Parts: sequence; structure tokens; C-alpha cells
Amino acid sequence: MPITKDSHLIMRDIRKSKGISQKFVSEKLGYKSSAAYANIEYGNTKLTLETAAKVANILGCSVEDFLQIKVKQKV
Repeated sequence: MPITKDSHLIMRDIRKSKGISQKFVSEKLGYKSSAAYANIEYGNTKLTLETAAKVANILGCSVEDFLQIKVKQKV
């Protein structure tokens, strides 16, 4: 399931702001090369919800951050 059009750019910005390399994320995802992950950030490979969830976990954020939506919490 692909997610929003610019999510890969937001994901890249979050990764960079945390000082995390593409190579590090690639290794954590189990990719053989950082090019596979780079293709997601460049928009050449569709970002799936499954991959977004894994990357969010690696970056210490939530998938909602990539979507730039606010989730309402029940009080």
C-alpha cells in the first residue's frame, strides 16, 4: 500500500535532522546496499506503509510524522 506523494521527502528530512545516514537505515532494514533505501527517499521506489513503519521505528518517530497528520488521542 503506497502512502502520500511527498512522504519520502519528509522521511529524508527527518533522517537528516537526526544525523542518521542512509547506510545505517539500509542496514537496519536488512538491505544489501544503501542504494535500495536511497531509491525510496528519491521517490524511485514507492514507500509502502510497511516500510514506513520500519523506518519510523529506526528513526524513533511515527509513521504519522511522514504523513504530516495529527492523530487525535482520546482522553
